Amino acid sequence: MRGIVSGRDQENIRDVEQLSGMFRDDDPSVVRALVAAGWFPRRRIDITSSVNFLEGAGFQLNGTALRVWEEFGELVIKSSADRVPASSLRVDPVDACIDALDEAVLLSRRLGQNYSPLGMWSVQFRSYIAADGKVIAVGTHTIWELGSSFTEAVTYVVTGGEDRVHRADWLP
Repeated sequence: MRGIVSGRDQENIRDVEQLSGMFRDDDPSVVRALVAAGWFPRRRIDITSSVNFLEGAGFQLNGTALRVWEEFGELVIKSSADRVPASSLRVDPVDACIDALDEAVLLSRRLGQNYSPLGMWSVQFRSYIAADGKVIAVGTHTIWELGSSFTEAVTYVVTGGEDRVHRADWLP
């Protein structure tokens, strides 16, 4: 990957792999998108007010969500210019999902594990992260499986891939 990205980006790639799972080595566009969104190695934000707000609204939050919020919270990760259609992931669980407690409970019951709010995918679909790291987005009667992990979901948001939509008639 040397020669494709700068020395600073090379450090970021190593840190992404260590801190946030394994992003594909052959596609530095993911790291570029993270850095452009404001991410940097060892980034941490205070999520206390978000946790208090969501728990106060009745959400049961999982540890995976808390770790992702701390590192990626308040970022808007945008797709590369090559991805069609364009995509984004805004990591802001309070703004995106504060009024979606019933939906989160339904997802958790139906899918068999805790789904905590994550943010918004492509500006219009609430997204959730499961205790095991799986990331989904939800629309009317529809679920998109963005990734089996947060890193896979970010890679999908930035680079695209096969359509991951599934009909879910049990969703309102």
